[in-house]
Amino acid sequence: MINNNNHNNNNNNNNNNNNNNNNNNNNNNNNNNNKNNILNERIENVFQEVLEYKGFSVEVFKSMKLNKIGYGYIEFEVIVQKEFTNTYQNLHGGAAATLMDGIGAFSYMCTQENQKELTFGVTVNMNINYISGATIGEKIIIKAQVEKLTKTLCFSKATVEKDDGSLISTAQIIYKVPPKLYSKL
Repeated sequence: MINNNNHNNNNNNNNNNNNNNNNNNNNNNNNNNNKNNILNERIENVFQEVLEYKGFSVEVFKSMKLNKIGYGYIEFEVIVQKEFTNTYQNLHGGAAATLMDGIGAFSYMCTQENQKELTFGVTVNMNINYISGATIGEKIIIKAQVEKLTKTLCFSKATVEKDDGSLISTAQIIYKVPPKLYSKL
C-alpha cells in the first residue's frame, strides 16, 4: 500500500523548494538586469565621448543606435549613408571594417562591469570576410561578441548583417588589453 501522506509531504517540500528556487532566480535576474542597466548607461556615456572626439570613426558612428547589450556582447544598427559607400553606392569595405572594429572594442568594454573606468583594447589583428553588400538607405545590424578574454588579449567576433539577418561581412578581431587592467582580470 502507498502511503499518501509521505507522497503529499514530498510534494509540498518539492513545491517549497521550487518556490525558493524561483525566488532566487528572480533575485538573480533582478541583479543581472541592474548590472546590465548600469553597464548600458556607462557604455552609452563612453559612446557619446567617442562622438564628441570627432576622430576618424565618428562619421560612421554618428547615426548608430544601440540595440542590445550584455556581458561581452553589443549590437548596434545604422542606416547606410552615402558617406559609408564606394563609387558603386554599396557599403564600402573600409566602412564595414571600421564598424566591426569599433563595435568589437565596445564588446570588450562590456566585460568590464566591475571596473572603475571603462577602457578600449588596441586592435592587434583583424581578419575580415566580405560576403555581400548593402546599399544607401538599407538598415544594417552590427554585432560583436567576446569569444575569449585572457590577461593580455581579447578575442572578439563581429558581424555586419542586413535587417533580414543575411551576412554582409564577418571579422575575427584580437585586441590588446591595456596593461593597467592585467592584474584586475
